[in-house]
Amino acid sequence: MENKPLLPSVLLSDGGIPLQFGYSKKPIIQNNPENIKHPFRYKEWDFYQVSDKDWTLQITFGHVSYAGAINAALFNYSGERYEATLPLVLPMRKLGLAPSAGTSCHLQKHTKNLKIDIIVSEGKRAFDIAAKTKHGDCEIKLTLSYPADAEGILVVTPFGKPYEFYHNYKQSCMQAEGYAKFGDVKAVFEKDKSFGLIDWGRGILPFSHKWWWGNGSHKLEDGYFGFNIGVFGNTEFASENAVFYNHKTHKLGRITYTRGENYTDPWYFTSDDKRFEMAFTPIFDNYTTIKLLWVNNACHQVFGYFNGKVVLDDGKTLVIKDMLAFVEEANNNW
Repeated sequence: MENKPLLPSVLLSDGGIPLQFGYSKKPIIQNNPENIKHPFRYKEWDFYQVSDKDWTLQITFGHVSYAGAINAALFNYSGERYEATLPLVLPMRKLGLAPSAGTSCHLQKHTKNLKIDIIVSEGKRAFDIAAKTKHGDCEIKLTLSYPADAEGILVVTPFGKPYEFYHNYKQSCMQAEGYAKFGDVKAVFEKDKSFGLIDWGRGILPFSHKWWWGNGSHKLEDGYFGFNIGVFGNTEFASENAVFYNHKTHKLGRITYTRGENYTDPWYFTSDDKRFEMAFTPIFDNYTTIKLLWVNNACHQVFGYFNGKVVLDDGKTLVIKDMLAFVEEANNNW
């Protein structure tokens, strides 16, 4: 595996082939889906997750060309779950999703039963959602804030065919403030006690594929710590493995893990450079499935507590104790 830096550019050639593969700490690649030659294979999503010690809120705005959904889900770690969903038929590229994760934009969709506005500006992402659900009225008002120069991890990853790619940016340690309400149930997210992440994805992926992914954010005495780990696609050019310390990215090498037969058994993570050594104790398996048209996806997103140590680029060692985070294994056909 290499850690090949990306250079600022558009993503695709005129022939629909990615111009380069690798990683960056900033969302410097501009998506140009008008060059795609296989439009019904194209997927786009903006996924947000906000967590504190009691609740997790997930907001998805995305499509797989022939189908899509706008979704907001609130759940706790005992299995209570509340959800608002607007299915989309043949959305293709009509949702107005931005060409990069750093592009200011206003995503909106207003229907009889759901209204959603997501406003992205420098250092801030604001959410205003209202919906009718089986749980009662849904209302979400939330902001995610971070320094304008905050870093994350961007990868452009190949697969088996020349036109297949995964263009993805993830950023953690966003300070969350606001609330999510479903009927009489209300989760309040307080600043410095709640953190958000973005998983910004664009790609033409193999129809059947698997990934594993872990992510978390944590407040330390001297600042903010987060990590992003996982494997998806051909990591010959770069992985998405990184830790974030006070909003700066420290790139890691290959990370592997072991776990027991059950998802709720302990997991153990290690990196080839010994800079990420963690034990993970699960508390809740957020198991979800999606079956719609040709889509057949299953994911075990396991929440729990990480304990261990990481080493930064300058050699500084951080000791991590009882960090709430998640790791997931996904098996997708879409």
